[in-house]
Amino acid sequence: MPVDVHEVQGIVLLALSLFVSFFVIQKISKKALERDQYQFLKDVSLLAAWALCGVWTSDSSVRLVISLGMLSAIIGVGQRVLPRLPWAAGFFAVGALLSASGLGISFIGFPDGEFLFLSRYSSLIVTAVWVGIFPLLLQEMDQIPGLAGFLSAITWVIMLIVTGMSRQHISGAFYMTFMGVVILAVFWSRHGHSYRRLGEPVAALWGTLLAGTSILGVSKGVTFSTLMLIPLGLFAIPIAEASYNIVNRAFSSRPQDTLFLYRKLVSKGFDHTPAVRTVGALCAVLGAAVASFQLRDERMTAAALLFSAIALGGALVVMSMRSRTGAQISGRSSIWGVPVDNISVDYALGRIRSWIHQDMGGRYIVTLDALSALKAREEPEFRNLVRGADLVLPDGKGLISALGFLGSPVVQRIPGVDFVERMCRQAASEGWPVFFLGGAPGIAQRTAARLEKMYPALIVGGTVHGFIDELDMSDVLGAIRRSGSRFVFVGMGVPKQESWMSIYGKTLDGTVSIGVGGSFNVISGDLKRAPAFLQSMGLEWLFRLAQEPWRWCRVCRLPLFVLHVILTRMGFSSLKGE
Repeated sequence: MPVDVHEVQGIVLLALSLFVSFFVIQKISKKALERDQYQFLKDVSLLAAWALCGVWTSDSSVRLVISLGMLSAIIGVGQRVLPRLPWAAGFFAVGALLSASGLGISFIGFPDGEFLFLSRYSSLIVTAVWVGIFPLLLQEMDQIPGLAGFLSAITWVIMLIVTGMSRQHISGAFYMTFMGVVILAVFWSRHGHSYRRLGEPVAALWGTLLAGTSILGVSKGVTFSTLMLIPLGLFAIPIAEASYNIVNRAFSSRPQDTLFLYRKLVSKGFDHTPAVRTVGALCAVLGAAVASFQLRDERMTAAALLFSAIALGGALVVMSMRSRTGAQISGRSSIWGVPVDNISVDYALGRIRSWIHQDMGGRYIVTLDALSALKAREEPEFRNLVRGADLVLPDGKGLISALGFLGSPVVQRIPGVDFVERMCRQAASEGWPVFFLGGAPGIAQRTAARLEKMYPALIVGGTVHGFIDELDMSDVLGAIRRSGSRFVFVGMGVPKQESWMSIYGKTLDGTVSIGVGGSFNVISGDLKRAPAFLQSMGLEWLFRLAQEPWRWCRVCRLPLFVLHVILTRMGFSSLKGE
């Protein structure tokens, strides 16, 4: 590619500077900041890295693409803050703005070498559609944690190979793809995590940058095949399926899941991570094959590209086959004989997704705090209920601190209230009905109504209060089964909810039950949640005690929890009943 040597040296120098600077920033901030603050800083740093790329280059077209990528990220923030507004139209407006600025799709090439040149207005429409669809597609794929980031990386690598080895003068596209690969490498922990979503703003940013870069000179067939053809379900016309999924989600009360191939792999026994990697491997091979065909006049480039992608795809498939179901949870901590899963919230949601797609027997999740851990120490029956759970999530600052003090730390606190909202968000995007069971009469209904406002696509399978006679239990179970609910939120308090899930939740095939304690009262608005600074200080219990003074009889046991933690560290504490 005819690029000036000094220009290449400048690009390499900028890339090294960005890599070192932002790598050091992440290392320092990871130790100094809370997890949420650290994740926010990484997203801001990602935008700053692209902004510096725009400032450094003298190519006005590149600066325009980067600027519009930033604008799409802002639109993505709007999607998250005010989801009811038609933000998606903004992405098409970004495409129209790109075309109006003189950087649009002016012709369409055909396999026989002929070209169809577009009028000004036709070019504007085609460019608007092309640029607007990419953020939506990445956001659609981002419903599967880890997939959007992984496929984006594959796409940028393929585009870099094409621009780096092509004999065409496409220096702007080479600059964008080179910096895209470097930035992805710097922030790979953000994009390559198998159980973490990019989120609307970051997905919108990368979608617009990919579309804009393809217009700068990269063959649109490369971007098209990699990002659309395989991930959207192996449809002959991928745009049609993407449109179908978006329209289906908007108008159907029970939208269908996207990404047929991923769901098929999971249903066949693949765990989440190898399923994502397998989809990515197939995308790499297919994308490279299409690019090689388009570069058939440049035989050396085409052969090298296809060989590299086949080797990459084969390696990923082999690794995926070795990681079939049976893979264990990433790690477990323990306290007083009770396991606590050492996982992130995204990993937990990924595990739940795999369970649902595999459509196996009923599973249940326990959320454990300091007082329930103390109860498990003292009562063998409750301890066995917790041990029988498929996941035990750490809920409570006191428990997190105790586990760290005992030398068995966990990566993240997962509060029940937050996890219920995340599960409902997932259920809304997948079209899975949810069932609310527990609380005083009326609480479950108000909780469901509040969550429906937060997630308009959420399907509520039913609500039942927690004061149920044993004789009525068969009716409740029948209602859950008829509703087709995938999630059952059980808010009966400890240990009643754990007992219910162990006895009845296991009989509900294809469902995941989770004990949420008093989360219904908070989500419904009957109780206020503690401010963030009190939560970070571990004083959420004090704020709730001020609203419910009767809880004093429970809270007064916290010093006993602390005492047993200290005794355990000294080697003097033992379990009761064992």
